[in-house]
Amino acid sequence: MRLIIIIIFLPIYAWSQGTIDADDFFRNGLSNYKQTEKQKVENVNFPWINRYEFRTETRDFDFEKQEYTFRLSPSTPSIRNAQKLYYEEMSNAPDFEGDEIYCNQLHNVHTDWLELFIISEHQRLLDDLRTIIEDKQSIYEKMIASYEIDAEEILNLKIEKSDLKINQNILILKQEYLLNKYGITEKNINFGDFVKIETISTLLPSVSDLGKNHNIVDNETAYKTLLINKELELETAEKKQLIDFFQVKYNGPHEDPFQERISVGLGFQFFNSGSTKLKMQELKIEQEELRTKSERWAKEKLTRLTGMLGKLERDIKAYVGYQEIMLEERRELEQLRDNISQSTGTSPLLLLEIEERHISMKMEALSMKEELLEDYLEYLQESEKMCQAIPFNFLAE
Repeated sequence: MRLIIIIIFLPIYAWSQGTIDADDFFRNGLSNYKQTEKQKVENVNFPWINRYEFRTETRDFDFEKQEYTFRLSPSTPSIRNAQKLYYEEMSNAPDFEGDEIYCNQLHNVHTDWLELFIISEHQRLLDDLRTIIEDKQSIYEKMIASYEIDAEEILNLKIEKSDLKINQNILILKQEYLLNKYGITEKNINFGDFVKIETISTLLPSVSDLGKNHNIVDNETAYKTLLINKELELETAEKKQLIDFFQVKYNGPHEDPFQERISVGLGFQFFNSGSTKLKMQELKIEQEELRTKSERWAKEKLTRLTGMLGKLERDIKAYVGYQEIMLEERRELEQLRDNISQSTGTSPLLLLEIEERHISMKMEALSMKEELLEDYLEYLQESEKMCQAIPFNFLAE
């Protein structure tokens, strides 16, 4: 059981030097979402006697001759036990709202860490592309004098260079926003242990295994059902109570000493109350409604998880297939380059075109990876595997 105390998110510390890794990032991102123990509730001792009554009345309007009655309404061990269990369940109520807030924040930290990784990888590819563009520009400038280059190609190169600067600027702004959000001043971030797609494929269950898993439970509905069960147990225990009261009556004083002065009485009860029956039927109806709701919720949840897991499996296969095609194309283009070089000599522009094509495919692969990992995080949150008592980085090997 945990309670989450939520404080407005403000970075509590910032790094001014050194390298930032995933542990630092997650620790900072969750620093204001403290896990605290549930406050101890009052220990209640349920009584053996439910009610004490004292009555008095006059006899023949003679106030010197009063009648006194003392009555006790007892409880039973089964009632006291049912009351105790019902109270314990209410006092140990889970903090569903706090858990949800914590889980959402944990998902947000994962998402931001993923975005920083994608930005870093994208920046590296854009740096490689900038080098190629600069080399092409140098070659074009040498070819302009001899009119060996088409003006349209020069124009396309200028546009490509401008687009590159725009993309780089967007990435810088996104990165600065995320770093400021977590109070990080150091841009040297270590992604060395970032998860690989091949690793994710080994962590995911198959769709068929997911269908066999019947442990998909709506915790909030399950808790409400548990409370109703405890309340029904209490109502049943009270219904079985036979002794209604025990009483002692003093009827005196009397002029005749042989007259009875003290009497003892015992009352029995046989429940046939309509209101009691109605209460129990209401609880049973509510119990059945919660059971139906829980089954419907679990079915819908399983359908969503099955769809998400199926999409992840397809996307992983597509990503792996794309990587294979990319490497195959790379080998074929390098072989073509070598063949051309042996016959007529390799053109510098051809080499640059091959490298530019490879970078373009890497960028597409990076976009596929980003979408795949976003879906992976959504699946982890939906399946509630992400929301654990101890924070866990699911984007690490």
